[in-house]
Amino acid sequence: MDSLTQREIALITRLQREAGVQRLSSHFSWPEFCDERRHFHQEFVYDVAMFAAARGFPWLDVIRAAAMAKGIFPQLDGLDVAKLLSLLRKVLPESLPDLASVHRHEFTKWLTDTCVTRRRLFQAVVGGAANLSIARLHLEVQLPPTPCPLAQGTDVQEWERRRRLAELTSVLLEKEEKLRVLRDGSRVTLREVDFPEDELDEEGVLAVVRAAVRATEDQMMASLTQEASLLSDIMQLKLQQAALSTGGLHNPFRTHHTGSRTGTPSETMQRSAKNK
Repeated sequence: MDSLTQREIALITRLQREAGVQRLSSHFSWPEFCDERRHFHQEFVYDVAMFAAARGFPWLDVIRAAAMAKGIFPQLDGLDVAKLLSLLRKVLPESLPDLASVHRHEFTKWLTDTCVTRRRLFQAVVGGAANLSIARLHLEVQLPPTPCPLAQGTDVQEWERRRRLAELTSVLLEKEEKLRVLRDGSRVTLREVDFPEDELDEEGVLAVVRAAVRATEDQMMASLTQEASLLSDIMQLKLQQAALSTGGLHNPFRTHHTGSRTGTPSETMQRSAKNK
């Protein structure tokens, strides 16, 4: 192991797995096993060293971690979980005395989890699997039966059309209700006109009348504008309803006009109000 320098272990970490296992293994002697178990032993040492390098251990501690892994692997045969944890608690401080506390915690957790979860595998490998029987299970995956074609159902596009049609109907009803309330209500009110309590002469009466006319004119214009806007919205909603109901045969955005363009309903009503 003296040939395993810090420069050498840094080079090994940059190699592919197989090449890295072989090169790292060349720095140790392997008298523990002489069969296929030697390869598992070498891979275990390599995995421990690569974990330490990946976590940023100093190169000297990476080398010590590899040496420690080589020493504990032959002892994994026959250990239960409690003995395995006791072994790790004993070996880690002896092999890595200068390791930072953060690295020690990460390394202990990873090595414990690895050895515990793979304990049976390590025992089988180290013990040679001489007394183990392998049970082969035949797994058969049964797929669910193919569903029969639906006798009734709604196409996705048809469902979306119906949903959109219901939304348009709801909005249309709301607009029509607003229009009904507007038409049934009072168009103008004289609340905004101040009537003096004193008796007025002819000029004062004319001033009050002019103020009342201006107020009612503004109110009427606002009411007509709101009505025109509602009528325009209702017309557009009905056109969209017609397009959806006829499957797109009636396009509300493709209309033909003859003669001159008279303007939108809002513009028409506003012009008529001004003419009055």
